[in-house]
Amino acid sequence: MKYTRFIKSSFWIAILACTSNLFIACEDDITISSENKSFGNIEGNFGYVKSAAGAKALTSITINGDKHGTGHLYFELNKAANKDITVTFKIDESVLKAYNQANGTNYPIYPTDKLSLENEGVTTISAGKQKSSSIELDIQSGGTIGTTYAVAVSATASDGIETSSNNQSYIYLVTPQATLPNTEKGTVKTICYIEVNNENILNTGEYTMENSGKPFFDIVNVFAANIRLNEEGKPYVYCNPQVTFVLENADKLIRPLQQKGIKVHLTILGDHTPAGMRSLGNEAAKDFAKELKSYVDIYGFDGISFDDEWSNYDLVAGYPGLVTPSQEQYSRLIYECRQIMPDKQFGVYWCKQENGGASINYPLGEVEGKDVNDLLDYTVYGNYNLWDKLGHIDEGKQCPYAINLTEGGNPNSIFLNQIKDSWGYFALYNLQISKNSETIINQVGETLYGEKVNWTGQIYGRTDFTSSETTTRINYKYYLGEWNVTASCISWVNNSWNQWGGNMTFTIKIEEKIENESYYVYGIQPYDQILKKYPLIMNYNQETTQISIPIPQTIHEPDEENPLLWQMSYATIGDPKTANTWKKVETTGNIIGAFYNGTLYLEANGTARMQTLIPFCSNDKGSTWLYLHTNFTDKHPKASFTLTRN
Repeated sequence: MKYTRFIKSSFWIAILACTSNLFIACEDDITISSENKSFGNIEGNFGYVKSAAGAKALTSITINGDKHGTGHLYFELNKAANKDITVTFKIDESVLKAYNQANGTNYPIYPTDKLSLENEGVTTISAGKQKSSSIELDIQSGGTIGTTYAVAVSATASDGIETSSNNQSYIYLVTPQATLPNTEKGTVKTICYIEVNNENILNTGEYTMENSGKPFFDIVNVFAANIRLNEEGKPYVYCNPQVTFVLENADKLIRPLQQKGIKVHLTILGDHTPAGMRSLGNEAAKDFAKELKSYVDIYGFDGISFDDEWSNYDLVAGYPGLVTPSQEQYSRLIYECRQIMPDKQFGVYWCKQENGGASINYPLGEVEGKDVNDLLDYTVYGNYNLWDKLGHIDEGKQCPYAINLTEGGNPNSIFLNQIKDSWGYFALYNLQISKNSETIINQVGETLYGEKVNWTGQIYGRTDFTSSETTTRINYKYYLGEWNVTASCISWVNNSWNQWGGNMTFTIKIEEKIENESYYVYGIQPYDQILKKYPLIMNYNQETTQISIPIPQTIHEPDEENPLLWQMSYATIGDPKTANTWKKVETTGNIIGAFYNGTLYLEANGTARMQTLIPFCSNDKGSTWLYLHTNFTDKHPKASFTLTRN
């Protein structure tokens, strides 16, 4: 077929506005997905260069120390070819010069003697297909650390396939960096799975060992990208907008963790399609491993973590490339990944099936003489707070016990000590900035490594690139400020006291007394005139982050200004039970702060229904106590308060 050289001018305007080498950059030119995109009914045949792994133009590839970097490129046509088409890529300095001139930039080209293209840049678009197989751009170490270089690659196609100066090339940025630090701190490595739909992976870097200063977390898993099937029935990596955000901002999210010595892995999870770790045939496993390699290379991941959940294996029949699911095919996928990524880490997360059945979502057997034990770096048993192991994997490669940080509670000390003595990994799931995890993490650190763990107090919101001091994390500073209070109360109704006197609302203010130790609490009503002058003292426990108000509590010692001794105590209705009589009781204890379903409660356990807090005073050093408050008919709180932020 003869390929027309003329394409409608309106289409060329679109191409010029949004092209793969971004002479005028477009934010939505490429989506992180391997699905084919239709060019519409455009006259003629043409094509252009794209990066694998959905990388936008000017995606940065990082070179650490003497390591290599790798780009992955392919050529895509607007419609399927009717014969085999040969595509030839080349490193093209003229494209970079044109880009710099058009955009007012000054990217230097990466040293060309450090660049090479797989198969000398030649690949093929098979008849009936729109896309070529991808080729690798090898980038050896070189250049100056701190300098941002660029590499432009252009392509030509055989048989008159048209390209324009604006769509025949792709540009990667290249950033040389120093060798990453070795931060090993013991025989056990700690893994953290981060739900990036809600949280920021940078928060894992805020935990360090108290003595060595090394990161507490060794591996951080971005949870999760998915395995799906494209229109041709082939498996590909799908990334939702939150995972895409991490990839597109790898320099700001992944790289800072790696520079601290933390490895960052991408988790691959099933997604309710027939594609899964156990259903890929041999060729499909090889193809999917190559796709995973493009994500690892381009975005700089240190490895892949597989989670064989939520695939719909009942629908495998009829899909080319898929086979009857088996644990042996899972091993085949790991094998293919290891073949082309020998220096990367591969982990498996396994657990009971979604229906509660026995675990089968882990790999078994040998592939090409390689046992799966030799192919894997780690496994994680994901039924949290329970213990289980795999008999065919070395103990040094297993995490038989993991915890979900959102569930709270103390880690099982017996299990932790067993891991310390014999096993290689420990895992924590779902670190959240809204939850207090310091105590749990510190317990793990002291048991596994013999050191306390320090938290910086800094947090990152899901889309943040810079940290801020937390105002939502449950710590000392969390409680500071104004709170709206709702309290059940005792009230004077129809000339008698009613123990079910309804609710009352008011505002209290909590201010710092001694940092990380205590607070002043102002404004509990109806005693706010007294408590604005002589506030209650509330204590803070750094270990548990719990607050408590000791009762009884002296709030003012006699002085020249006020010779009375003032004390907040429990009281009950006096005898006779009139509105102006109170009886001080000897009940002692604490009003304890506790969270239930995200709401803060101040509760006085053990107090009687008709007890309340009363400010008593004494003019004889406490031998006798007087109640001088005059608002006898006010509602009086029963020392059980519900607090919400003002």
